[in-house]
Amino acid sequence: MLIAITFAFILGVIPTLLFSEMGREIPLTALVIARKTFGYGTARALSLLYTVINIGWFALNNAVGSEILSAITHTPIIYWYVIMGAIQIFLVILGFKWLEYFYRYTSVILLISYAVLTYYLVTQYHVSWSTLWSTSPSAKAQWGAAVDLMLAFGALSWAYKTSTTSRFARPSDKVNVLYGLATPIGIIIPIYLMGILGFAGQYYANNWNIAALSFPPSTPIWVLLAALGASLAIIHTNAMNLYPSAIDLLVAIDPVIRRFRSEFRARLTQPIAILILGIASVIVSIWILSIIESFLNFVGLTIFPLTFILIFDWYLRLKGNVHTLNDIKDYFYSIPKDPLKHIGIAAIISFIVGSVLMNYLPVMVPSLFPRILPPEFTGALIGGLLYLVLMVLARKVKALSWLLP
Repeated sequence: MLIAITFAFILGVIPTLLFSEMGREIPLTALVIARKTFGYGTARALSLLYTVINIGWFALNNAVGSEILSAITHTPIIYWYVIMGAIQIFLVILGFKWLEYFYRYTSVILLISYAVLTYYLVTQYHVSWSTLWSTSPSAKAQWGAAVDLMLAFGALSWAYKTSTTSRFARPSDKVNVLYGLATPIGIIIPIYLMGILGFAGQYYANNWNIAALSFPPSTPIWVLLAALGASLAIIHTNAMNLYPSAIDLLVAIDPVIRRFRSEFRARLTQPIAILILGIASVIVSIWILSIIESFLNFVGLTIFPLTFILIFDWYLRLKGNVHTLNDIKDYFYSIPKDPLKHIGIAAIISFIVGSVLMNYLPVMVPSLFPRILPPEFTGALIGGLLYLVLMVLARKVKALSWLLP
């Protein structure tokens, strides 16, 4: 597991770094930039697709946090689905500025809570770390599949989202490696810790979620408070699943919003979108844990190709076309009248090829995929490289210019 996480970090660090730096270079979300890569109309469709995926992420974390509170209070979990969801919806409606304040002061609580829960797990269940480390992996281990799963859980599935938050950081006109590394390292360290503690909890206490153990009535109050702090940590991270989900939806319906004559009515669209998506996420919380692996595979299938395509297009083509705020407005927010500008042929072809390869590489080369190499990462990378070739051809051969929107 730790080896798989490490390889996932190595493969995902550069894409995540580049997307994070993209946000510092231009104050736009990735799916707004995608309008010039995939075409205006296709980007709107992708925004709707990723809205659904973000609902899944929100629901997943909401379910985990609700399990904790249900275990602490010995009350039905359905109550906590609603209460946890309502708190997070409220935080997101307040806006990113207040979310950032919330993160700043809950980070310390998060660390302390999990330190206490780790101590409780080790002492109460007599965890033997030497036993855990000596467990040999099976010779039939599917290393490629494991790396893909870790990429979907961590850096690569979230790479395109990092620009949504890094656009609030210090602006930059060039890549800063230290700033860029902060994001992938900040993602991978919790995954390491969650993996180790989750495995130990499952192995010794029959529950990977150590904050939701079956706490007996004699459980010390400081342990219960730590579990409560862990649920706060879920809220801490999960609000950022609903926030970009709402952003994705607003990107998709942007032309409709513009038609509102009343500025007041237009301002209501974001809180209404957050409320609708939040309620949908609470409902999905009820069954998301039963399909988690299928959900993560779907995340990889739909997000990995987009990641590489956008990176190549931004750094090699689009970046040089925007220098001022007026450039940004004209370039990314003007609705094109030409139907071909709504469809990025090169990007769509590359996306489809990448997704198909992600599915069929194990069939085509079963000796390598997924036992040794990660098919989803490999297929997505090939799709990105195909886009790079088509982009270069479209720019150099006038007869092929229609490939780009």
